[in-house]
Amino acid sequence: MNVRTVGAATTRSQWAVAVPALRASAMPFLASRVLVLLVLGGVRLATHFFKLGAAAQNASHAGLLSWDASWYERIAGGGYSGLGDQGLRFFPLLPVLARSLRAIPGMTAGTSLIIVANLACLGAFVMLWRLVVFELGDEGCARRAVWLLAFAPPAFVLVMGYADSLLIATSLAAFLGFRQRRYGLAVCAAFLAGLCRPVGMLLAIPAAIELAANWFSLSKRERLMAGGTVLAAPLGAAAYFSWVQVVFGNFLLPLREQLSLANRGSLSDPFLTIARDIGDLVDGIHLGVGEHAIWAVLFALLCLYILWKLPASYGWYAVATLAVVLTASNLSSLERYGLGCFPLVIAGGMLTRGRNTFKAVLGISGLLLVTFSVLSFLGLYVP
Repeated sequence: MNVRTVGAATTRSQWAVAVPALRASAMPFLASRVLVLLVLGGVRLATHFFKLGAAAQNASHAGLLSWDASWYERIAGGGYSGLGDQGLRFFPLLPVLARSLRAIPGMTAGTSLIIVANLACLGAFVMLWRLVVFELGDEGCARRAVWLLAFAPPAFVLVMGYADSLLIATSLAAFLGFRQRRYGLAVCAAFLAGLCRPVGMLLAIPAAIELAANWFSLSKRERLMAGGTVLAAPLGAAAYFSWVQVVFGNFLLPLREQLSLANRGSLSDPFLTIARDIGDLVDGIHLGVGEHAIWAVLFALLCLYILWKLPASYGWYAVATLAVVLTASNLSSLERYGLGCFPLVIAGGMLTRGRNTFKAVLGISGLLLVTFSVLSFLGLYVP
């Protein structure tokens, strides 16, 4: 068989895998966007008709570019200059990709940001389907996982100009590389994840687990490549930190800003934080904060299930992500961080095998998605 024939066969093989994944991803992708856009339209009408306060009007007017998306929009439009140190906590991959679309006539920074985020989301759905089928050989579970990711309560950020879509897409691609021993893919994807969000660096943990598990079956060249997957995500983040050092004179300035009291906060005991929030929920005070504790318990239980049912790299990646989130002095944006930890939705797909069970879970999740979206577009919930 000549090279041209092998290449054609490889192309057909890739399409044979991609087409079912696209077919399974298209409907949840479109349905979730229609739902979020309908919510946004309804909120805008409500704020205008009922003459709601300035905060609600500003948030609804900003829409898909509200909250953190507004920072990414400014970076995509004019870079980091003029934003102060706080702007540096937003890693560069999303605004750089969005900026590359500005060459298209009439393309604004905000529009390009939303296009990139949504294309990345579709790619994430496709790769999630492929990864679940590879691991479990269960297309039904793969479809459920995609629907659960699309309709997760905080999934409205996957429609907005947020970096979460890119983080999930690059993390899934990295896992495909780890598990299929496609180390070139794993290195590239993990490096991009490190450029996307600080938690992207956690991909070094599953990479190291996979390297240790496969060490004796790998050739010397494969060991070298697999070792590169362990370093790739931290090196991606280090590339950004190095640029910050050159321009702003402080290598760790982005992390310092992320750990400031105005944002994530300093490290704290997660058990005390959860106990405090549960107390607030029971006492009926700070209900918006107290509900984070419910999600923290749910994510912890799902992590235990993942450790039991899936390969170790999935479980310890989920545990590490949850540990990073729960050691913050506040649990703001906990739900969104959980959304970025894709093994949780794989566990959800595995646990909802029954048709009625899946419909009930998806329905409840969809109602919470609408609720979270309404509150966010009213300026009452920080995603």
